[in-house]
Amino acid sequence: MPAKDIFHDAVKIALEKDGWIILRENFRVKVDEEGLALFIDLAAQKLISAEKNGRKIAVEVKGFQEESNFYQFHAALGQYLNYRSGLREVMPDYILYLAIPLEIYHEFFEIKFIQKRIEEHNLKLLIFCPDIEEIILWKT
Repeated sequence: MPAKDIFHDAVKIALEKDGWIILRENFRVKVDEEGLALFIDLAAQKLISAEKNGRKIAVEVKGFQEESNFYQFHAALGQYLNYRSGLREVMPDYILYLAIPLEIYHEFFEIKFIQKRIEEHNLKLLIFCPDIEEIILWKT
């Protein structure tokens, strides 16, 4: 099994504290309709699937723990867009969120250029505090 993001468990606990029921971790979604070996592995180390009040969400956790936040954002955005497209095709009842730590949100995601990309691509964010394992803000 692939390694989890450092904040995977903190987000899982935060969702549970917020009243979500965790349905699956390492949530794999086969998107190739012809049965070929084309998969978007939404559980690639970090994905949590949850449901609350009939709403289903998938959460991709990104810790932004490496040197370049911009490079990590670039990779996370591409991954998010592909995962969202895959979900829309085969599981349209799921809404995808990108979970990021509060500190990274303030340090990087509030930069004007990044805010414009979030709006442009309609990214849905789940901002959490890893220290207290709680969701601070949902940006939809």
